[in-house]
Amino acid sequence: MFDYVLVKEQKIPVVADVDVLIAGGGCAGVGAAIAAGRDGARTVLIERMFYLGGTMTGGLMSKIAIAPWNRGLAAELLERMDQYQGTAWMQSRPEVPVDPELAKLLLDKMVVDEAGVDVRFGTVVSDVIREGREIKAVIISNIKGLQAIRAKYFIDCTGDGQLGFLAGAAAMIGSDDGGLGSAPTLMFRIAHVDVDKFIDAQEKDEEEFKSARTRHSPQEMRERYHAHRYIFFVDYMPFIKRRLAENPAMFSGWEQQVLTTRGLIFINQPQDGVILVNSTRILKFRGNDDVELSSAMVAGRRQIETIFRFMKNFFPGFEQSIIMDTGSLLGIRESRRIEGDYVFTERDISASTRFWDAVVSNNGGIEIHSPTGFGLKGSHLGKDEFYHVPYRSIIARDFNNLFMAGRCFSANHPGLSAARNIAYCIALGQAAGSAGAQLAKNGKTNVREIDIGALQEKLGDVL
Repeated sequence: MFDYVLVKEQKIPVVADVDVLIAGGGCAGVGAAIAAGRDGARTVLIERMFYLGGTMTGGLMSKIAIAPWNRGLAAELLERMDQYQGTAWMQSRPEVPVDPELAKLLLDKMVVDEAGVDVRFGTVVSDVIREGREIKAVIISNIKGLQAIRAKYFIDCTGDGQLGFLAGAAAMIGSDDGGLGSAPTLMFRIAHVDVDKFIDAQEKDEEEFKSARTRHSPQEMRERYHAHRYIFFVDYMPFIKRRLAENPAMFSGWEQQVLTTRGLIFINQPQDGVILVNSTRILKFRGNDDVELSSAMVAGRRQIETIFRFMKNFFPGFEQSIIMDTGSLLGIRESRRIEGDYVFTERDISASTRFWDAVVSNNGGIEIHSPTGFGLKGSHLGKDEFYHVPYRSIIARDFNNLFMAGRCFSANHPGLSAARNIAYCIALGQAAGSAGAQLAKNGKTNVREIDIGALQEKLGDVL
């Protein structure tokens, strides 16, 4: 039996009345904000953290997978980062390492200074005011208490579909056979790594470091490292198991499971001697419970300690290494998804479906990180294959003025797994932001009144 408290009726001040309100300043949110702001819409973006970029910055997923033909906002961001640093990392596409701290600075410039968006940090959606199929306002909570913002159009870029959930939108979560989503990862970076020494060891004894999923030979690794190209260091499972067998008292049974669940996966970063580690895994995750989220962060940091201790003790070149930082956001691959007019599925991926109301193209395959243990379920498309996501998948079925972009867009479990990478989320946000601006400018009151041809012309860089 639950206990309750009564909340008194209160007047909440309206602090803004705008064309477009965006909830969530992650990758999708910044795409939506830049697009809406550049198109002249009066735009407010609210973000619970104190930086933009979400998973790319605070979550330390500082590697952008970007389709070759994507010339949208994600490509612009990467090119501008190269210009700022005097580097040429963009030539590494379709996978481009980035500096998350530099991304924070550039996103402030692009969203606030250039697009003119009103950004409210340290702010969350706490309630939604709706009348029938229309959202009238959102109640936000921040250091000043409760405030209200009215808007013509609302874009849910929270990742967790929080705005839609509070508004009462139909939502999906996890897979159809148990409700669990792809396992999330807490990322971390290691500094003071002698990458050349690690490559030397692999070149000297390839059998010792042999892996089931090796993508680059040691020779290729060295060439790519010095040419500033993305390197995927992956697996090393035989090496791990040999070291564990030789040192049985060094790691507990739980720690050994951590090390052998998916092996060790890391990539190089723009800074010399820094690597990004993508090896933790939180199992049996749904992502819709505060206790679960808190426990996941603690478990992720415990896994990081174990993984780092192994690498520092046994990987050549890691002797002087230190943990540089850990993600301030959990790398959640999947939680709530708001149901739209169309649910994007794995059938659309395998059939390379072209939609009449397409807003984004992508060629990413299915990538489901096992929610209950080992393994990765995936599929790959050919180099020149691609599919569309339709406009109907970014408009909420139950509302006339609600969009959703990023990983809470309308997709089923496997469909989302192919369509949640960073550049793709930015593109989905770009589509929603441009659509909201067009509708507001033309005095339309329903997302379904969109001029799809004009929107597609505007989005030509990501189609």
